[in-house]
Amino acid sequence: MQHDLIAQARTWLAEDPDPETRDELAALIDAGDTDELAARFAGTLQFGTAGLRGELGAGPMRMNRSVVIRAAAGLAAYLKAQGQEGGLVVIGYDARYKSADFARDTAAVMTGAGLRAAVLPRPLPTPSWRTP
Repeated sequence: MQHDLIAQARTWLAEDPDPETRDELAALIDAGDTDELAARFAGTLQFGTAGLRGELGAGPMRMNRSVVIRAAAGLAAYLKAQGQEGGLVVIGYDARYKSADFARDTAAVMTGAGLRAAVLPRPLPTPSWRTP
């Protein structure tokens, strides 16, 4: 179990694009903190009515760039399967820490998948994104 957990964390570490969360995860691996690693690798964040939400940090049970990129790839695949190839995805973000990074990553995934992406020009409160 412990060996599998460390292997899973190392695989995640190798694919993490963010130096901050890479360093955080590497420190947990080096310290052999299996309790914390188990909490971070116990599953994945679930997309709920408020979107993806969770504590910032490394691993699939935390909010981070890797999780956002994976979620964006899933959304892009869904949109393409629905015949939206070349469609426009509007991406907003708020003033929370890392929100702008998450928006840029989402836009990069969308354009890489053949969709068009428009990132709103500044942080806005979430309710202002709602359509009537």
